Amino acid sequence: MTADEMTDEEVDAFLRERGSGVLALTDGAESYAIPESFGYDGDALYFQLVYDEGSRKMALVESTGVATFTAYTETPAASVVARGPLDVVSDGDAPRASEALAENGTVPTLNVSTETPPSELAFDYYRLTPADLTGRVFGSAFEGGTER
Repeated sequence: MTADEMTDEEVDAFLRERGSGVLALTDGAESYAIPESFGYDGDALYFQLVYDEGSRKMALVESTGVATFTAYTETPAASVVARGPLDVVSDGDAPRASEALAENGTVPTLNVSTETPPSELAFDYYRLTPADLTGRVFGSAFEGGTER
């Protein structure tokens, strides 16, 4: 199977049509990859992270210098990888994050903990501003939801 690089326009279309992927975090010694819903506004990826007290995910969010996020499909086989800093979104930018998530995010279940009831979960918006953004297609190529 051959692999081809996506154009910038294809990467943009791919991210606007996806709603979830895998966010990889690290503390420098251990990695942690979790499925996350995301929104994309053409410049950044937005996440609404849900967590409870003592969250491993949030501890790794704090220690990760460069996060990696991968969105992918199986048919056609394609993926986009975004790498960059993961920063908390200020209250002033929260509407932008909310709008991006509403556009293309996949709504996850709030039962992220088997021990913590949803009423005790916290929510924060985070933004990944890609320093590196690449896409690849394998076999049949992706172009805005259709084959090339």
